[in-house]
Amino acid sequence: MSGEATGLGTKGVRAAPRHGAHPAPGTPRGLAEGHLSGLILDHARDGIALLDMRGRLLWMNPALERMLGWTLDEARGRNPAELISPPGAGPTPEALARFRYDPASSLFAKYRVTRHMRRDGTLFWNQQSHALIDLGPAETQKMVVVTCRDISDEVEVQTALRSAKDDLEHAAHHDDLTGLGNRKKLSRFLRSAPARASLRGARMGVLQLDLDRFKQINDTLGHDAGDAVLRHVAGALSRSIEAGDLACRMGGDEFVLICTDVPDRARLVRRAEDVLAQAARPLHWRGQTILPGVSIGASMPGGDRDAETGEALDGEALIRQADLALYSAKAAGRGRAALYSPALGRRHRAEQALARDLKDAVEEGQFCVHLQPIAEVETGRITGCEALLRWAHPARGLLPPASFLPAADSAQLLSEIDYLAMNAALDALAELRAAGFADLTMSLNVSTSILVDADYPALLDWALQTRGLPSAAVCIEVLETTMQNRAGHDVTGAMTRLRALGMRVALDDFGTGYAGFAHMSAVEIDAIKLDRTMIRRLGQDPRARVITRALIRLCGVLGMDVIASGVETEEQLGILRRAGCPQVQGYGLARPMALPDLAEWLRAHSPGPLVLRAEPQHGESAARAPHRKAAGAPRDTSD
Repeated sequence: MSGEATGLGTKGVRAAPRHGAHPAPGTPRGLAEGHLSGLILDHARDGIALLDMRGRLLWMNPALERMLGWTLDEARGRNPAELISPPGAGPTPEALARFRYDPASSLFAKYRVTRHMRRDGTLFWNQQSHALIDLGPAETQKMVVVTCRDISDEVEVQTALRSAKDDLEHAAHHDDLTGLGNRKKLSRFLRSAPARASLRGARMGVLQLDLDRFKQINDTLGHDAGDAVLRHVAGALSRSIEAGDLACRMGGDEFVLICTDVPDRARLVRRAEDVLAQAARPLHWRGQTILPGVSIGASMPGGDRDAETGEALDGEALIRQADLALYSAKAAGRGRAALYSPALGRRHRAEQALARDLKDAVEEGQFCVHLQPIAEVETGRITGCEALLRWAHPARGLLPPASFLPAADSAQLLSEIDYLAMNAALDALAELRAAGFADLTMSLNVSTSILVDADYPALLDWALQTRGLPSAAVCIEVLETTMQNRAGHDVTGAMTRLRALGMRVALDDFGTGYAGFAHMSAVEIDAIKLDRTMIRRLGQDPRARVITRALIRLCGVLGMDVIASGVETEEQLGILRRAGCPQVQGYGLARPMALPDLAEWLRAHSPGPLVLRAEPQHGESAARAPHRKAAGAPRDTSD
């Protein structure tokens, strides 16, 4: 057997007793040293073989015979490679014929582990060590002892441990549900040399994904359906991966795709569009068809540093930029991709600064209300006011709601601001009544978040009692769009509880939704406020006049009051008077005013047939108009 060819070897050979040898000290009586050596070799548990320098077997002990399944008589004179090499793994006859051991070979200085085959065809792992016996310069005076040990059990244990380690390593860096990488995998990837090279070369692109209406799928079809959708999107990402890319699930319904070889932004946008198309494929799940959708934010470096902040760009910074672009995509209507731009970054930093200022404003009480009168058309009597929120910003001055309420919503400060506005409005009403305007009422705008607060009716009732105000002195204005988009919130229940406490409820911005008449029939309300967009069209649109007259007559039959908001011209007032509209408010009557100014205005106001005196303020009206579409916020609804 050739050690180089087969790896098989021995450490010793059965020794014949030397002539005239005496037993070594301590040797049992009657047992010569040669006989003792033979017993050791015969009873050794390791296999031992003696080979000549051409690799041919001269001798092997019983342990090796049992290990290989070949007897000494069958194997003597043959190279063991012919007997124990697995099929296709052994040397050729020509290689065996040429083989010679090299006394200077490193083979004699280390262990080898080789897969060998027994006579019955079973495979085992063989650990071998080789030793050279050198009795003289001639090749015939040299032999090789090979010691063999079957370590199959140890190898299997090590293999199992390695597999378990690999499984743990995989589990630690991959998402169980989708099989994609997780945050740890992403962090490790971004630190890798290929990722850093991609970033330095400005060829890294990031796609941040978020599922559209995922909560709705979970709520309506169950979490199993939600899991199926997550796997569906993961499959879309996997189909879109190119060499060197990494797709990860960040948690929940958020995914990220790191693209490492993107030549330009146009290519990154095309890749985002491909992912959108893949994810939008119908998912057939348990007999149902689900139409998933995703929104994507994309980012790519324009250089080594952020153009706005001057900070060095890394992978995490690109992910943050892509996240900002994702919010932009969702705001634009979902189901689309948006690319990060410096302008988007500037807007985000401005929003962050505004959010910080808002938190300070809430803590320091920087909010106040301005009051806009509501008048009876026929008598000119001022029946009440609408409280309109203002922010007395220490640097920017008095700000209208449209300039800060979206940021307040994002910062989850709407409820706190609502309660501040409520208390400020009730304080103003109490002062007005104490100043002699005892019959005035106050209209309060409330957001959805406060309207569905189970404690809100009781807190409002308590606030009225502590100020000595009757419940009927307050009218709660609820946006029609709040009714339409309540998303499972018990808005109608809240309105019922408020009316049970004696407060009036009005449906605000009537005419902006698509189901105004349905709301009038489904919910008991005390009044409607005609939206300013309807009032603005009265002079030019005959259909607007017909609809307005019909609504006023219908409300009269139902016992509901009508207030026309946004009245600015004598023409509009004349049309409303002829239609029988009971009350109006708007810039044609009076602008919103601080409490002291309103008290002075009320003292100067003369009852009688209403005549508009104020100059129309179309510019300011138009500036506030877009905010009216934001459902649920203390808002400025006046013109």
